[in-house]
Amino acid sequence: MKADWLDTLKEIVGKKPLVIFQFDGEEWCRLCESRRGANEFTIARSHDLLKNISTPTACLVFGKNDYESGAYFGLVSSRSPVTTLESRVKVMRALRVQPSSKDELLKLVTDKPHAGNLQSRLASAASVVVLSPKLSAHLVGKLAAIEANRGPMRAAIASLSVPKHYRGMGAMQEDALQTVLRAFGLSAADQAISLELVKGQDTALARVNIIEDSVIEHDARSVPRYDLVGSDVTGHAVFEKGLERLDVFTANRRPLEKVFGVDLIYVNTTRQNIVMVQYKMLEPHTRKGAEADWIYRPDAQLEAEIKRMRKFSSDHPPGEYEYRLNPQVFYLKFVKRDGALKNAAIAIPIDHFERLRADPACKGPRGAVRVSFETLAGRYLRQGAFLDLIRSGYIGAHAQTTAHLEELVQAVVKGDRAVVAAIQTYMGEKAGAFQGISGGVTDEDPLAEDPGDE
Repeated sequence: MKADWLDTLKEIVGKKPLVIFQFDGEEWCRLCESRRGANEFTIARSHDLLKNISTPTACLVFGKNDYESGAYFGLVSSRSPVTTLESRVKVMRALRVQPSSKDELLKLVTDKPHAGNLQSRLASAASVVVLSPKLSAHLVGKLAAIEANRGPMRAAIASLSVPKHYRGMGAMQEDALQTVLRAFGLSAADQAISLELVKGQDTALARVNIIEDSVIEHDARSVPRYDLVGSDVTGHAVFEKGLERLDVFTANRRPLEKVFGVDLIYVNTTRQNIVMVQYKMLEPHTRKGAEADWIYRPDAQLEAEIKRMRKFSSDHPPGEYEYRLNPQVFYLKFVKRDGALKNAAIAIPIDHFERLRADPACKGPRGAVRVSFETLAGRYLRQGAFLDLIRSGYIGAHAQTTAHLEELVQAVVKGDRAVVAAIQTYMGEKAGAFQGISGGVTDEDPLAEDPGDE
């Protein structure tokens, strides 16, 4: 979100008012004991009770029983009829906020018109209450004034701004993040165990799913033990799977003279391999009397990027028990301009691209390289196969080359770009024996989408 997230939230509830869900007694207990508790759930209520809800919009969930009370801020993502008499709504990305009771919430609103309005609405015995637009905007402002609420509230509405197409650096960062998660064996639905967001900084990490009480927003500061990323970090999320841990960072860096020519770096410290990806955008081109295809036009920027890649591409010999199908580090990922992020991209090693440039069959107009199914003739990796090879350690640098990661990352982050960094570590007996950082950077014009499964 280019605008401050709170301004965006106020704009949303000004058009689609805030919804308050009220639970008590046995129903609240059952909800809290469900698979994802109050973080994500569906409920069915009468059509009349839900008819004034416009989705997607923000919501407050209040619950109490004989032992405790709690409040959650989340997103009402959908509403649909399920029976003749009832509709169903889905609440997702709900996280605990303060105050934890309706009585304490009333104390936040001291402005007389809003205070009286809120009191009368909360006095309703109805399990679903829709506030007025003005009261909604006023109330979210009051809630966001509580520092501990800012992270959960920001995370709740961040999913409304997910890029759908390759248009801008935000889309590239989103794709890089999802690629990192898939390479770790996770999906977009998997939850991070913790999430830190930096105030005033846009980051794709705001849209990851998170476990209850695990997200905070803070002023820019250094992340402990990761001085390399430093105060320019914009987000930090932690995922765990079995004995493995994935740390994902996003960061903005100041412009310096040199930048490393890649958009995404993935380091698998379990397999001790590293793969770096540069996104390249394909443009549509129609030849007279021929079917339209997609081309990539190399430029001076690519030449500089390849030169930098070559600088860091020296390969050390494999260890005694190491094996790689290909120790190539650098890959190009081709995506179509304005294409959907959900489509599968294709990837080829940089040395394969160098051969394509010299192949007369791949010559395009004015020095362009023609990238089509006809010219590639199946010689590429689709997303699934590419990630499988990274996970298995069958491609990427040998361990000794990977161990020089710090030098590579220092080169990567010295650019005025959006950076995605991921660290995958093993937490078993060998924990701490090897550690690495991976990063992704959005290029000045890295928008693109792949040929997909056409």
